Amino acid sequence: MTDVEQKNVDAIIAIGDRVDIVAQTGQVFRAMIEDRLDTGPFLVGIPSRKGIPMSARQGDVIYLVFYRESGRYIAQMMVIALERRENVRYMWLLQQTPAQKNQRREAYRLPVSFRVKIYRYDEEIMYNLTKEYEADDEARAVALEQADSRDLSITGIALITKKLYTFEDMHILEMQIESTPTSARSIGRAIRLPPMQLAVSVKRCIPWRVSGKYNTGMQFIGMPKQTSEEIAKFVLSEQQRQIKMRRLV
Repeated sequence: MTDVEQKNVDAIIAIGDRVDIVAQTGQVFRAMIEDRLDTGPFLVGIPSRKGIPMSARQGDVIYLVFYRESGRYIAQMMVIALERRENVRYMWLLQQTPAQKNQRREAYRLPVSFRVKIYRYDEEIMYNLTKEYEADDEARAVALEQADSRDLSITGIALITKKLYTFEDMHILEMQIESTPTSARSIGRAIRLPPMQLAVSVKRCIPWRVSGKYNTGMQFIGMPKQTSEEIAKFVLSEQQRQIKMRRLV
């Protein structure tokens, strides 16, 4: 999407629009844009779900989701002020990121869980990824956290993270991809790939159902052909194995 197209998308978030709000708890609320100032902030009535109002405090980061003919868009917002008008509570939201279109899935996403270490992106480390770089090189690598994967595809990975990551920021992942453990020996032994380090770009980071954590999607960038082939084979074989497991249940 070009800068002009992006500005057009942001500009058509209009007063009266029905939007979805993803709270910090991961809950989704339906709301409406009540007003918008020339300086940018949006006025939204604090929504409720089953009679319980959404928890909103100044400084909270939430996500506004809206729909257009071209697809679904999401933007990060910050609660910058709260106010009450008669018996209705409102919050002012300031947009933190451009509205990003949710792309359709380019590849099958395999539900699989394994541990992943997230490292700060570094130009020299990125260069060495094409050689024999080891992510535990304390001279340069800075570990941000360890996370669990939710799903994997040949183009990217979804993680449950403790940190909030910024859209399009680049990081390095260190991981050893392995299939979900199972006791069904007849289905075949669990598969484990060699340890690998890959550069990624953040494509999604929204609150997860567990308060304080985030559903973070990252896209692989500059992946070596051999690694791409290994992941593709793993996804296909594990998908077939999981299908066989479901048939036995």
